[in-house]
Amino acid sequence: MSTLQQCYSRLLIDNHITDEKPEYMSRFSPEEYVRMVRLSGVESSMVYACDHNGNCYYPTKVGHFHGGLQGRDAFGEVVALLRQAGITPLAYYTVTYHNDCARRFPQARIVDNAGVDHDGRYHFTCPNHPEAEAFYKAQIREILQYPVEGLFLDMTFWPSVCCCPACQKAFGEPFPETMDWSDPHWVRFQRFRERSMAEFGRRLTEYAKSLKPGLSVVHQFSPVLHGWYLGQSSGIAEASDYASGDFYGSKLQQRFATKVFDAYTRVPPFEFMTSRCVDLHDHTTGKSEEELFLSALTTLANGGAYCFIDAINPDGSLVESFYSRLGRINERLAPFRRAVEGLQGRIAASVGIYFSMASCVDRRINGKAFWGYDGGRANNMESRRNAVLEECLGSAEVLNRLHAPWKVLTDRSQDFSGLACIILPQAAYLSPEEGERIRAFVAQGGTLIATGAASLYDTQGNSSGNFALADLFGVDYTGKDSDQITYTGKELVLAEGRAPLVTARPETEIRSFLTFPDFPAFDPVHYASIHSNPPASQPSPYPAVTLHPYGKGRVLWMAAPIAMKRFPTQQDFLKRVYGEFLPEYLVDSRNLPESVEITRLERGKESLLCLVNQQDEFPVIPLGPVKVSLRCPQKPRTVTRISDGASLPVQWEAGILQLSLDALPYGEFFHIQPEEEQP
Repeated sequence: MSTLQQCYSRLLIDNHITDEKPEYMSRFSPEEYVRMVRLSGVESSMVYACDHNGNCYYPTKVGHFHGGLQGRDAFGEVVALLRQAGITPLAYYTVTYHNDCARRFPQARIVDNAGVDHDGRYHFTCPNHPEAEAFYKAQIREILQYPVEGLFLDMTFWPSVCCCPACQKAFGEPFPETMDWSDPHWVRFQRFRERSMAEFGRRLTEYAKSLKPGLSVVHQFSPVLHGWYLGQSSGIAEASDYASGDFYGSKLQQRFATKVFDAYTRVPPFEFMTSRCVDLHDHTTGKSEEELFLSALTTLANGGAYCFIDAINPDGSLVESFYSRLGRINERLAPFRRAVEGLQGRIAASVGIYFSMASCVDRRINGKAFWGYDGGRANNMESRRNAVLEECLGSAEVLNRLHAPWKVLTDRSQDFSGLACIILPQAAYLSPEEGERIRAFVAQGGTLIATGAASLYDTQGNSSGNFALADLFGVDYTGKDSDQITYTGKELVLAEGRAPLVTARPETEIRSFLTFPDFPAFDPVHYASIHSNPPASQPSPYPAVTLHPYGKGRVLWMAAPIAMKRFPTQQDFLKRVYGEFLPEYLVDSRNLPESVEITRLERGKESLLCLVNQQDEFPVIPLGPVKVSLRCPQKPRTVTRISDGASLPVQWEAGILQLSLDALPYGEFFHIQPEEEQP
């Protein structure tokens, strides 16, 4: 049986079935369950020990044992049978969203700022309440009596903004009356929420590891992309051995999320979960075999372990046809999986997108009363709109269209070596340490592309009134922002979202100015056009795009959030802007549309070059013949095509490697082995 870190194909069978009816879980068979897992061909399987209802699938002494099991230890039997089959088992356990805990300890419930202590079917408990934590630890102790290799702790985030007495005591100062991201009091409260959840996660991790040293412990980390409301921070990644989570968005979301997970994971590989159904709320509408295959291939191309999610039927049965399909998918993935497992490389790129989790705020709520605000009732599967995420996604799509391999940087990224360019989208809240790392990168010759209010505040919400990196940007903040609609450059590229208004320093090159509408955007009385907000005939005096030298490097600064709108006009504008400053990787190509993502995984001097032809519509249109010419400073000794193990002739000259394929239906990986070092 493999260790969890050696397993790149994984399975989770969701089991949130109630015992409201006697027939629920009555047909559950551990033997049949494990037969399905074996049929799927995965290396590791996550097994439910306790679900959101608080139903335990083992005979708990402190909680509620699922009535439909009629006393049978389903969890224990499945774990034992998986081990016998050579499949690595880990346990699923839920916190926060735990109905049984909330009902047992009503005093420990989350009470939000609208006075609500639950949301429909879900009942929540506060991580700052000691009775809830003690209950979770008691159940974790029971679960870890079983021979599992890992523990997945789900829902380690805030479903709402808690204002219970435990939080009031822990915060130590009055709750804010108004939400305002320029107010340090409000920002301190947000950091308190993030810190509380991270410390809660750390305590559970340390407790589990004290019971079973060597255990892998991981917390749900999909809220990394969901904004401030769910109250996660990089502290959740630090409390986890590896980054893991489930997503239900587009291919662009997956391409970005896998790189975020790679950046945050402490122990590779990270884990990206893909559901067999179209979303979390659908029990029967399955994705096609192509969709599942390409999703898993994208995860592998970014160095991660893929995890398929199915959901058990209420009676405890599983659909065999899906597991047969999964077996076929895993068989097709096998050569790619073995290549990634063998290399165990990490994403390599000369371009980085800086994802500032602390800056994923929503300025649209500024000035609103805190009490009574419900945030739209948070749902961890919704991507909560914020400027940082939207600009990161927009920049990611531009880089993909340019076929420029890229990686993600975070507040925990210490090493910028190998990077020629960093894109810093809307990172308004940066710590002094982050700022100094970025400053050193530029001073040593790097290129920085920064947008909007980057570095206007530190992570606690304090500000001098100017950008902390104003000396890099070569512009100074006037203290004023534009209206919601701006236009940039002679192309008059539209952006929606406020842009900081700045003055340029003498040594700064102003490449274009902002243009505003004649009247305030969406004014119901005064407007130029009833449907839109067209630009005025003359630009404003405020810079839109500037270029500033700093040390051996340079900084391009853009005022408006152009990347947030991912229409062809905005994307083409950014392709031209970015293309001037990005290092060239792909020199030439044939029959390689922008839908194909190129990634590189490296370990030492060995690498995997990965091409994934994931399109927006299915069935996928095969490509071919495909030719790529890319920069490869050192002549390879061998180039191996992974799909069939064929050794290809090395076509290399003057630092350019050429690769050819008769056809690219879905994707292809190439193992590039460098020449032996000369003595």
